[in-house]
Amino acid sequence: MERPTSPLSAATVSISPAVGDDYASLVTAACCLLGETDCRFRIHGFGCSEWPVDVAYDLSVFMEQLPELLEGVRLRRRTEIDLYSQGIERTLEFVPRGELVEIHCLSRTDWMPNPSVEVPGGSALEAMLTGLAADFVASLTVIGSHMAGMKPFSSWASRAS
Repeated sequence: MERPTSPLSAATVSISPAVGDDYASLVTAACCLLGETDCRFRIHGFGCSEWPVDVAYDLSVFMEQLPELLEGVRLRRRTEIDLYSQGIERTLEFVPRGELVEIHCLSRTDWMPNPSVEVPGGSALEAMLTGLAADFVASLTVIGSHMAGMKPFSSWASRAS
């Protein structure tokens, strides 16, 4: 994730979408705001140098599932993330193998991953995911959004290494 370079105008930040108390609503609203900036979300791998993802929708889909994904990685438990957006339509399955984690990419489109499995170290994967969480909060701070101080986002900044 590339952080935005400047704050949003006060008018844009104050017109934040209706935010409910649930986590999914907070993530959706935050990504909607970040989507109005030059913030970038990038995913690559499985033979594709850059997946066609955006901030407003695809980052929201990923971030909604991040807490469960991170917990699964930390506990060395099989978990998955479903990138269900039209045009992406891929599931990433995370399968622990000792200190490593096999990530299996399953496509529901004509695109086929090659290779279909990548194997990062568990600690490197955890660091990448906590880094994404920290960058997410930092991005909200850069644009001047009060959501950076809301739970659970506020705790993500302190967990980052």
